[in-house]
Amino acid sequence: MQAELALPPLNALAQVLRGELCVFKTPSGTNDDMLPTDHAQLLKAWLYPLANKLGTIEVSRTLHQALIAACHDSLGVFCAHQCFYVQVVNEHQGISPFVMEKCALPKALAAAFTTHASALHALEVRPGDLANDRSYKVTLAGMRILARDYQIDWGMELPTA
Repeated sequence: MQAELALPPLNALAQVLRGELCVFKTPSGTNDDMLPTDHAQLLKAWLYPLANKLGTIEVSRTLHQALIAACHDSLGVFCAHQCFYVQVVNEHQGISPFVMEKCALPKALAAAFTTHASALHALEVRPGDLANDRSYKVTLAGMRILARDYQIDWGMELPTA
C-alpha cells in the first residue's frame, strides 16, 4: 500500500522553512552551507516534485502562506527571504514548475524584515555571524538583488546599511 502524497499542514511547512523540521542539508561539493536548512534543496527535492504531482497552484499558494507564517521572528524572516530569493532565481532559470505571486508577498516579507530588522542584527545562525552582521546583511543583499535583477517591488525603500 502506497502512502498518499499530500502537502503538509501550513504550520509544518513553516517549521520546515525555518529548519525546525525535516532539515535539508547542503550537498557536499557545494561551497556554502545554507543554514538552518538549504532552501534550494527544499524546493528542488520536495516542493517541485509535489507541485508536479499535486498541482502548481496549490503548492505555490501553500508556500506563499508558509513564507509569511514563518516570519514571526528574525530566524523566520531570514529563512523566508532565503527561500523566496532561491525561488525567484529558479523561476527565471526555468527550474521551478510554478511562479510565486510577486505583488503582496514581497511587501509582506519587507514588512516582516522591517519589524524584525534589529533582531536580524542579533541573529547568529552559525558561529561568527554576529561579528559580521551576516543575517541582516545577507537578507538585505538578497532583497537588493531581487529588486535590481528581477524587478521585485518591496513596497518600501530599502535601507542603505
